[in-house]
Amino acid sequence: MADLAFFRSDIPFFAYGLSHSIVLLISVFLLACIFLARKKLSYQQNLLIGRYFSIFLALIVAVYTLFEIALGRFTIDEDLPLSTCNLFCILAPWLFWRPNFKYFVVVYFLVMAATLQAVITPDLYRGFPSYGFFKYWITHVGLVLLVIHYLVCFELYPTAKSMLTAFGWLNIYVLVLMPINYLLDANYFYLIAKPINPSVLDYFGPWPIYILVAELLVMGFFAIAMLPVILVKQFASNRAD
Repeated sequence: MADLAFFRSDIPFFAYGLSHSIVLLISVFLLACIFLARKKLSYQQNLLIGRYFSIFLALIVAVYTLFEIALGRFTIDEDLPLSTCNLFCILAPWLFWRPNFKYFVVVYFLVMAATLQAVITPDLYRGFPSYGFFKYWITHVGLVLLVIHYLVCFELYPTAKSMLTAFGWLNIYVLVLMPINYLLDANYFYLIAKPINPSVLDYFGPWPIYILVAELLVMGFFAIAMLPVILVKQFASNRAD
């Protein structure tokens, strides 16, 4: 079974190669579908879409983990659902079961600041058609689309105060992860070292400087994440008029 391309872990991935470009094109198409859903579907229909998709994301992470265990590839220093993307996917059925502004704003800023960056500059080591490739893109693109769906269809508009709330929860999570990383000799959230593949962290200096720089700049990323909120609110206002 491990010889099948789907189960291989040694297929290389090339950023902005054919497979990455196709994923980005599909993502843009699905993003357009979200705005169509706001116009054509009812509140209840959009809610069901969000619920079903959140369950799907959680199942993707669960099935991926089972594959890793069955193939002897699971390691606690890399495969626990402690990264932002995996954690939010596991918790997605709870976080997105119904529109909840308090939960949403934290997830929104972290997804738009971190997960979206992982779509643009992927930290991926398994290419198409491996299951690792599909898991990476379904979870990362899926989370971005899910938060945009709730932003657009349920009008959950984060505020400047929401940025501070998200920043506070982010730092609490970082403090929790630090001892876990040292105990497991892991690198969750890239607190021990930068990712091997090129990423925005490469411009922030060596460890631990890049962590401090990221702390200073994260509010800037959060501010950029407010741009879709402004655009969506403007779109909703023009539609109402």
